[in-house]
Amino acid sequence: MSTHVPTRRSSPVAPSASLVVGSPTAVGHEGSIALTPQGRASLDERLREIRDVHLRRLRPLLSLRERDERDVADFERLCAEALSLEHLLGTSVTLAPTDCEQVEPGNRVQIQMPDGEHIWVRPVHPVEAFLDEERISVDSPLSHALLGKKVGDRVAVVGPKVTWTCVVLDVRSVEEGLGDARP
Repeated sequence: MSTHVPTRRSSPVAPSASLVVGSPTAVGHEGSIALTPQGRASLDERLREIRDVHLRRLRPLLSLRERDERDVADFERLCAEALSLEHLLGTSVTLAPTDCEQVEPGNRVQIQMPDGEHIWVRPVHPVEAFLDEERISVDSPLSHALLGKKVGDRVAVVGPKVTWTCVVLDVRSVEEGLGDARP
């Protein structure tokens, strides 16, 4: 009987050159990965889920005489993910709130797209970019274009095939919007 655990999109643990501590918005030691408070909480929850649910369910299946090797592979993959998350959470720092004068990592940013649509994005370290629809990696073309910009700035976003323009409408602090409500 297999209890195959669906694979989540994996998250890189190597530091991104563009979001390591060294800016005034991050708290901690030089060279540490900086996470948003919500990103840290989500990654910590994923670690608890791996330990308390998935590994606990898979462990007894490993000793069965006719075990399913997919269970073994899932167990090994989850153990590796847990170790990576433990290391990340133990060595990373948390971004501090900013004054929102300009776009910085972790800030919520409302932009107007070329078609007039208004969307919210949050430039974050790649390790937490997969956590929700709003988060985008600081290594993305949009983040590169937005970082350092202010409300009212027109921003040229250079993509792999096309360059497009958006307008910064609002910038909110790292801690704003931590709940489910989205303005």
